[in-house]
Amino acid sequence: MAGDDPDILRRPQQKPPLIQFLSIAFRNMKTVGTICPSSPMLARALAQSVIETSSPKRVLEVGPGTGPMTKEILRALRPGDEFDVVELSSEFCHELEARILAPWRRQSPGVRITLHNAAIQEADLDAASYDCVVCGLPFNNFDHELVESIMRRMLELLRPGGELSYFCYLGAKTMKSTVIDEAGRRNLRAIKRLEDELHLTHSGSREVVLANFPPAEVRRLRKP
Repeated sequence: MAGDDPDILRRPQQKPPLIQFLSIAFRNMKTVGTICPSSPMLARALAQSVIETSSPKRVLEVGPGTGPMTKEILRALRPGDEFDVVELSSEFCHELEARILAPWRRQSPGVRITLHNAAIQEADLDAASYDCVVCGLPFNNFDHELVESIMRRMLELLRPGGELSYFCYLGAKTMKSTVIDEAGRRNLRAIKRLEDELHLTHSGSREVVLANFPPAEVRRLRKP
């Protein structure tokens, strides 16, 4: 059942998915980060660790938006699996619950699915309990201190040997650096240093996905 927001199921769906996404994205560009949902190819690349992990497994998705990655994750789940979804936007939560999660619960009662309308740092989740964490948050839009707190929290939630997958748009930091002030550039450099550090300490790997607008790079970290 849905978590943290009892009104999710009572709000009516009023707009088609893409129109709803654009409406929310334009109002919340700092936390949404794009005006185009992720492509199926990017979603599949991000969900690869879920697809390859044997059941029973516990999976966490952070920042699903309208759910392109959620759909790929759900396809890889089997009876006995557990899936937690954490989304800060109550509007996106409504869309996810109405269009994707509620129908899936009805057809797959053996999979436990819980939607949390909360920030990942505040969501009530068990540490070191997830085999896979998939993240769709736009880190380049955040202060580097926030990025670090989110990354540390997600890694804390992983079991030893578990994998965290997230993505960034190719060339995003370089392009953004040309249109922001020096404080903003320092922030992007701090985010890059953090990502490079985690890449080295968590057996990082990368995969370029050209079939997305804009093209993206999937990054994977494995908990020691």
